[in-house]
Amino acid sequence: MSTTKAGGHLDVLDGVRALAAFAVVGTHVGFQTGRAVEGFWAPFLARLDFGVTLFFLLSGFLLYRPFVEAALDLRPRPQTTAFLWRRFARIFPAYWALLVLTMLIRPWEHDVGFTVQKTTWTDWIEYATLTHIYFGDNPHQALTHIWSLTVEMSFYLALPLIAAVSLKGRRPRRIMRRQTVALAVLFAIGPLWGLVIHQIPSMRDQLALQWLPAYLDWFALGMVLACLPSAASVDAWPRLRRLAEDLATAPGTCWIIAGILFALSMTPVAGPYTLEAATTSQWLAKHLLYGATAFFMLLPLVSPAPRTHPLRIALTDKRVRWLGEISYGVFLFHLVLMFTLVDALNLELFRGGFSTLFPLTVLAAIVVAAISYRVLERPAQAYVRRRTRRGAADIQASDAVVPAPEAPAAPAEPAGVPEPSVPWDYDQPVQLGPWVPESATDERTTEPIPHLPPPSPLPPPPIEWPTIPHGSPASQPVPPAQRRPSD
Repeated sequence: MSTTKAGGHLDVLDGVRALAAFAVVGTHVGFQTGRAVEGFWAPFLARLDFGVTLFFLLSGFLLYRPFVEAALDLRPRPQTTAFLWRRFARIFPAYWALLVLTMLIRPWEHDVGFTVQKTTWTDWIEYATLTHIYFGDNPHQALTHIWSLTVEMSFYLALPLIAAVSLKGRRPRRIMRRQTVALAVLFAIGPLWGLVIHQIPSMRDQLALQWLPAYLDWFALGMVLACLPSAASVDAWPRLRRLAEDLATAPGTCWIIAGILFALSMTPVAGPYTLEAATTSQWLAKHLLYGATAFFMLLPLVSPAPRTHPLRIALTDKRVRWLGEISYGVFLFHLVLMFTLVDALNLELFRGGFSTLFPLTVLAAIVVAAISYRVLERPAQAYVRRRTRRGAADIQASDAVVPAPEAPAAPAEPAGVPEPSVPWDYDQPVQLGPWVPESATDERTTEPIPHLPPPSPLPPPPIEWPTIPHGSPASQPVPPAQRRPSD
């Protein structure tokens, strides 16, 4: 079972991030040296851009989970402002450092082997705001991979709106039914977008296949993984949950399926290995195969099934997890470092040198990424996290000083129910629960329980008056205040 830190962080996913980042490095070095274009390893190296698919599914899983939990009254509601600020701190400080480094060490106008590349101030502004792909422009050789970062940022902006629409309501089962429809729509948008753009050459020239709609189905696959535990808590999606549970308890089977699907993507059915444009059917085949491969690869890793496997053990190794922590920097800086090494080693395009260029690029990327993580990424994220938590505390404090009318004390809430005003730490996924509960429970509801009026006060008990026999000394006149009604 995956090691879980405080807050529910899955260590195994750090290893997956490292695997995805170095896969992207491998495909770029393979293309530069020609090993991903022809030769025995060409099909494998050319398809290592599959690492981007892993990144998108991880984002869908990790970031959507808190919204689902909150909708089903299991976790505090994520604050949209805090969510966006933390995403900003995660992306932009290191990314802007990349732009500065690229401007310093890569000339604005230089020979890239087959043409002269020119980068203008307008291009740099578009890069700085992650809007370059919307202008049909991606001119700099060392920044061609940033399109995926633009897609990630678009998803961050769209996610709170998607959650607000698909998770509205107060009855969990109705929420999950609405969730089914919403995810189905997201699944359909990706392939349909690709089919439409391939029929409009002008849109394809504008890099429309690198916009968010083309990859919504990949994010939706991660969102499905995020919904499975919550679906179990309300007994929704029974067939899908049982199928997922059966597959997750056999990780070897899942990864064999993923391997077969990835092998299919290495065939010509998924398109050429070069930059030649793929046909509509090739693009669609590659797109669907990549998504399915990533889903089956991640399914046993995010499952709570208590199974161990050599791959899971390898991905949770502390050294692999450390590489996962700095993987964002590896992804960012590897291209500019690779082209700097190409110039230093005087390597020609498509003329070999993979065995030299790949380890040097990996080593340089690790060093620069570690510095970026220590100096920029971690301090920026810690600062924003403190500020967003302080803002939530200030709101609570200001609410506390407002005088409230006197009212009878409400009954104490049961232990374990979180306060809705506490901000969700969405950088950490939550503790995973079972997908298939042992026994189904009745439908829960988040509708407030009506307050019944207090019962009317009971009448006072009757007074027991002593009986005094006649003729006794006590049979003297009784004071009026002590007389019985019959007296």
